[in-house]
Amino acid sequence: MTSPTDHDPVPEPDPRQGPDPAAWDGGDDASPAAELAHAESDIDRLASQVTGPEDEVGIAALWRATMALPHWWFIAVGDEGTESPAAAEVDGRLMLLAFTEAERAHGFAVMQQMIGPDDDLRAIALPPHEVVEGAEAYRSAGIDGLIFDSHLTGFFIPSEQLPVVWEAVRPRGRPAEPEDGAETGRED
Repeated sequence: MTSPTDHDPVPEPDPRQGPDPAAWDGGDDASPAAELAHAESDIDRLASQVTGPEDEVGIAALWRATMALPHWWFIAVGDEGTESPAAAEVDGRLMLLAFTEAERAHGFAVMQQMIGPDDDLRAIALPPHEVVEGAEAYRSAGIDGLIFDSHLTGFFIPSEQLPVVWEAVRPRGRPAEPEDGAETGRED
């Protein structure tokens, strides 16, 4: 798997049809990658506790935890050096396939038979703030949103909501752009 490296801050999303996240049936794949992908996380628990769109407290907790992750992981598609995040059509909308952990991206790729269980995954790791900053570019490219861990929890966010949710739930005291130390104007 790829670790975070120097990268273009907002890769152009690949609007090609990617793997079908709904095609995974939760079969009895006992490979180590699948086992790791199935280990329940705090974010999985938060996602399962959301009772519906009216559950503002549960939704805020889920997005607070998701936005606080050091990186969001994406399966890289395209030629080396010009990779972009994989996208797939989900319920008639083009969504970037996002993952909360590198192992989950790898597990998904194995389940979709994109790679073998022992193969390295070409992945893109982006800090959430960089994805949020690229929301307009994603919308312009026809990306309707992001779906996280689609083979497990499948929670999603529309592209236009990324900046709104980031501002509402980002960790207090965390700068809007960590690498330049900019002030957030937000009180702790």
